Amino acid sequence: MKATFLGHGLDSGDKNNVGKQIVASLESKDYRIFNGFVAFASISGVKMLQPFLKKAKSKYDHIRFYIGVDNRGTSKEALESLLYQNINTYIYYDKRNYVTYHPKLFIFEGEKFTRVIIGSSNLTSSGLKSNLEASIQLDFRTETDKQGINLINEIKDYYSDLLDLSSSKLELLTQELLQKLIKDNLLFNQFGEKGKIKEPKNNDGENPDEKQTDIEITDYDIESGFEQIDTSTKRTTEKSFGENDYEKFDTILERYISYKKNKRPSGIVSKHTDDRELFYWYQKMHKLYNQGGDSLPFEVFERLLDVGFPFGGIGRERKRLIKWNKDFNKVVEYKNKVDPNSEYTYVPQFKNKSNPYYLVGRWCAWQKQRRKGNKSYGPKLTEYEERKMQSINFLWEFDSTMYKRPKDDEWTDSLVELENYYSKKKNFKTVPSQKTYIGHWLNDQMTSKLRQDRENRTDLISEIREEMLGNLLAKNGVEWEWEKQKHRESIEDKIDSWKLIEELKRTDKIKEFREKNPKILKKHRDNVAQLRSQSKKWNNDRNRWKYELLDKANFPYEKQ
Repeated sequence: MKATFLGHGLDSGDKNNVGKQIVASLESKDYRIFNGFVAFASISGVKMLQPFLKKAKSKYDHIRFYIGVDNRGTSKEALESLLYQNINTYIYYDKRNYVTYHPKLFIFEGEKFTRVIIGSSNLTSSGLKSNLEASIQLDFRTETDKQGINLINEIKDYYSDLLDLSSSKLELLTQELLQKLIKDNLLFNQFGEKGKIKEPKNNDGENPDEKQTDIEITDYDIESGFEQIDTSTKRTTEKSFGENDYEKFDTILERYISYKKNKRPSGIVSKHTDDRELFYWYQKMHKLYNQGGDSLPFEVFERLLDVGFPFGGIGRERKRLIKWNKDFNKVVEYKNKVDPNSEYTYVPQFKNKSNPYYLVGRWCAWQKQRRKGNKSYGPKLTEYEERKMQSINFLWEFDSTMYKRPKDDEWTDSLVELENYYSKKKNFKTVPSQKTYIGHWLNDQMTSKLRQDRENRTDLISEIREEMLGNLLAKNGVEWEWEKQKHRESIEDKIDSWKLIEELKRTDKIKEFREKNPKILKKHRDNVAQLRSQSKKWNNDRNRWKYELLDKANFPYEKQ
C-alpha cells in the first residue's frame, strides 16, 4: 500500500491536490467503480468535475455520490447540476439536531487497483483547491494487498447501510426531492453574474449564522494529478505441493504445533530457528497460499487453518477466515432452525434490521456478489469458502427447472414482503388487506397460531416462525389476535372518554370545558353512549372479556 499526503491552500503550487487526484482518478483506465461521500456540495465544486464525470460515465460501471444537507451547507444549484448530468446522487439527512453528516471520502475501485482519498475536502471549489485542506490518498492492489483489502472491507462494512441503499435516512435525488429540500429550507442559493459563478465563502456549514462575503470562482488547472503506479513485482518462480510434501506433512505439522506451543504462540517460524526444515516448510506453505488457485491443496489448507497457521502475516488472513467461518455457522444454524429437512440451504435478504436473521441474510447476499467477482463486496470467493458453501448445498441462484423451492423458503419470502409493507410509516398498527396475497398469508399465519394455542398443538406454526413473525408484528403495534386487539383498544378509548367526563364533573369544570371545546366534549359523550349501547349486546361467553374490561375500570353498565 502506498500512502500520499494531499494538501493545498498553503502553497500556490499545490502539487498533490485533492481536486487534481479526483480528476486523475476519473480519467484513469484503472477504475470502474466510484463512491463519493461528502458533507456539502456547491455549484463550483460540481462544475469543476462536470467534464470529467461526463467522460467517466462512458467507461465506469458505477458512479455515485452520497451528499449531506445539514446546516444548509449544500446548494440548490449543485444538486440541480448533478440531476441534469444524470449522476446517481443520494441525499443523507438525519433530523436529529445534534448529528451532522460530515464525511469527506472518495473511493475508486478497479480490477487491479483501488484508491481511497479521505480527509477534509468537500465537493466545493474551496474544498477541492483553495481552502487549507489535508487528506491522505491510499493506493493498493485490489486482490493481493491484504492491508488494503482489510481497509476497504472495514469501510464498506461501516457504510453498508448507505452502499446497499437500506438506510432510512438516505433518499435518491429526484426533482421532487429537490423541491422538498428547497421548501424545507435545507439548501442555500447561489447566483450567476455575467457568466461567472459566485458563492458564499464556504464555512463548512458549521457556522450558518455568521455573516459572509461573496467570493468569485475563477478557472483553475486541475488536470495535473498523478495516476496509480504498479510497484508490485512479478513472481519469478512457482512452487507446487508434491508427493514428498504429502509424505512429510503429518510429521512436520506435529513439529510446527510443538514449536508454536512452546516457542512462538504467534505461529511465525523465526528464520533463526535451529530447525531449518521447519523454517523452509513454513516459508513454502506461505508461498503456496499466496500463489492462489490449487497451489495449496484444500485439505492441507484446512488442517493449517485448524492449528492457527498465520496466513497473511501475523494471522490477518486467518482472523478473516475465522470470522468468515463464524458467519458461515450462523447460516447453518438458520437452516437447522428454519428448514432442517430441506436438501438445500437458502437465506433471503431481510429488509427489517430488527429481524434476528437480518445480518445472516445480508452476509449471504455479500457472498453471492463476491462469487460473481464484484470487487465492491470484497475479494473473490476463495476455493475454501466455495467448498464450505457447497457442503450445505447453498442456493446461489434459483432454477425452477432443477428443483422446487422449499416451502420454508417461500414462507421467508412472504415474511420479507410483509417487512416491505411495514417499512412504510403509514402502515404502522395496521394489517394488509386480505384481498392482497400478503394480507391473506398473514391472516393464515394468525389463524394457525391462535388455533395452535387453543388446541395446545405444536405442528401448525414452528417456534422459529412464531418468533420471527411475532417480533415483526410487535414492532409494528400488531398483536396475534388482531380483531380482539381492535375491539379492546376501541373499548379502552371509550373508557378513557368516560373517565375524562367523570373527572370534569368531580372538579366542577365540565361547563368551562364545554364552552371552550364543545365538539370535543360531544365526541367523548358519544363514545360513552356507544359503549353503554354496545355493552347490552355482549351477552355470550365469547364477549365475557369485554365485561372484565368494564369491571376493571368501574364503568357503570346494565348487567345482563
